[in-house]
Amino acid sequence: MSTGNGEVFEIGIMARVTWNLHSLNNEGTVGNVIEPRTVVLASGQKTDGVSGEMLKHLHAQAVWLLEQDAGALCAACRKLDPRKAEENPELKGVKEPAEAVGLAIRCALCDLHGFLRTAPPVSRNSTVEFGWALGLPERTYRSLHLHARHSLESRTKQEREEKPAQRGQAAEGEGAEGQEQPPTGQMLYHRPTRSGEYAVVSVFSPWRIGLNEVGYRYVIDEEARRHRYQLALGAYRAMFMHTDGAMTSTRLPHVEAMRGVVAVSGRQFPVPLLSPMAEDYGDKLQRLQAQEPGLTVAGFDGLDQFCEVLNGLAERRPWVLDKAGVK
Repeated sequence: MSTGNGEVFEIGIMARVTWNLHSLNNEGTVGNVIEPRTVVLASGQKTDGVSGEMLKHLHAQAVWLLEQDAGALCAACRKLDPRKAEENPELKGVKEPAEAVGLAIRCALCDLHGFLRTAPPVSRNSTVEFGWALGLPERTYRSLHLHARHSLESRTKQEREEKPAQRGQAAEGEGAEGQEQPPTGQMLYHRPTRSGEYAVVSVFSPWRIGLNEVGYRYVIDEEARRHRYQLALGAYRAMFMHTDGAMTSTRLPHVEAMRGVVAVSGRQFPVPLLSPMAEDYGDKLQRLQAQEPGLTVAGFDGLDQFCEVLNGLAERRPWVLDKAGVK
């Protein structure tokens, strides 16, 4: 599972993850039914999905959690404010785009996950990108469960008579004419549960860490860039070690398996990304490794091996773009 050595330009993660009995991402509620996410593939098949927005949010949350130095985050990101640099008071009054971006990306979260600011109108693309987690159509299953939420007041008369003090009334006074009766209704609703094997794809661009892409100049030093690089890799480990998402208070997924490939580009060239929806994606990546200089492909079978690959990558350094100025 060697990932090579030297500087890292880009990292691609392609995996199949088996989540059992989850409801990580939903469309919303229609009446009393919670609708699961449904996407349509190029083949016309419909399948279950977990959006890239959800996965990216989980990675950003992990970055925030792992960053021990509060001073490394802007005032907005310390509170996990999704507006990020837009609410950074240090940028107030700044009019030049290059200066605004340079100041904004001194925050680790704004740097790694990007931002959009309206005054001046500047943006930064995320260094971490996620696609949809797509359920393999022939290996993904859904069920809908009926739930009833009972009112605490919907008890039998006999139960109420046994505890008159808790009702603030004498047992014999219950049912008296004109006295309001406790509600006896219940709320019925339907919740989805899904199980299946999901194709996950993500790309991380270490070469862009700390790079002001208005003037193409690195605005933080090498050690700060390496720290953020390791922070992003740690966030990948964290988000797959503890799967989070919607409705996990009662539908925490049973993670059964995780297998796939981590591709690493060790030269100034994009890393190849192939969908794990295809059965032969791993074989094709292995063949590409033999053809492309600087490309390393490491397979893994299990969360432990995935973390081992990322720990090995953490020993390397992010790529320095030779066309960019260095602080």
